[in-house]
Amino acid sequence: MIVHRSLERAIPHYHVDPLSPWAGLLPPLLRLRPARGCAITHAQPELGPWVAHRDSTLVTTFHSYSLDREFLAAMSKKQRVLHRYVIAPAVDASLNQAKWITTVSNFTASLVEQHHLMRKRIVVIKNGVDETLFKPASSRRRDSVHILFSGNPRRLKGSHHLQAVAAHLPPGVLMQYTTGLRNSGVDLPAPTTKLIAIPRRTQEQMVELYQQSDILFFPTRREGLSLAVLEAMACGLPIVATRCSSIPELVEHGKGGFLFDLDNREQMLEYLLRLARDPVLRREMGDYNRERILAGFTLRKMVDGYREVFAACT
Repeated sequence: MIVHRSLERAIPHYHVDPLSPWAGLLPPLLRLRPARGCAITHAQPELGPWVAHRDSTLVTTFHSYSLDREFLAAMSKKQRVLHRYVIAPAVDASLNQAKWITTVSNFTASLVEQHHLMRKRIVVIKNGVDETLFKPASSRRRDSVHILFSGNPRRLKGSHHLQAVAAHLPPGVLMQYTTGLRNSGVDLPAPTTKLIAIPRRTQEQMVELYQQSDILFFPTRREGLSLAVLEAMACGLPIVATRCSSIPELVEHGKGGFLFDLDNREQMLEYLLRLARDPVLRREMGDYNRERILAGFTLRKMVDGYREVFAACT
């Protein structure tokens, strides 16, 4: 929704039509909604066949890909049934109907190509952030070091590692975690003196949270292209994250942070402590990340990518 709202603000006549989360349980019912005439429909692939009108050109964007084996393994049995019999057919229909198919990362594009017989070219339009909003703090002078976990605390995001890693942090190093935007499917760790829960924040409030932090910790298992990582990089934070999915497209190991092997808690702690003990390294890596955002992941660059695709539909 953040990406689509950004497009709505930047592109004339782009209108976001928000849907209830329950719509994903039975997408065909979306056909019963009042028709909205539009030349182009931009939708997620699982919703495309049900929201695109007959005279509308469909552009479908994969913000992530949930039909591969690893992603399905993390779901409940009911979720897997839903994806097999409802989501998968809708994705196939979108791919057949769409004039343009876009993804937010090279990794996501590779998954789509591996799992579907593609006759159309996939355009990669990487997520971008507003670098004028998400920017480094003027200073971060304090005695303690703050490590931030940002995102919905779900096992897929690696939230089950937080408590174990925080327990080994030395005095003066704290870990904070956001409690997310969802009420279900979360895996909230128990707060301790070293692990502190942060209530829900708006996007604008997240800027302040990043600016008050020193390191972003992101032990995810799968990402389309993480806005949390992009936002933290724009705010000049070094990143400690999993070497998986699209994360290496954002974070350069040894330059903008450190990448650890999946579920390797020894590496997580090693890299977090290395940064916690070295303020110069934190600043150098944070500065590198800020420049990386300015060079290739700005909001304007993302918007221009979608503008080109929409223009090609007319």
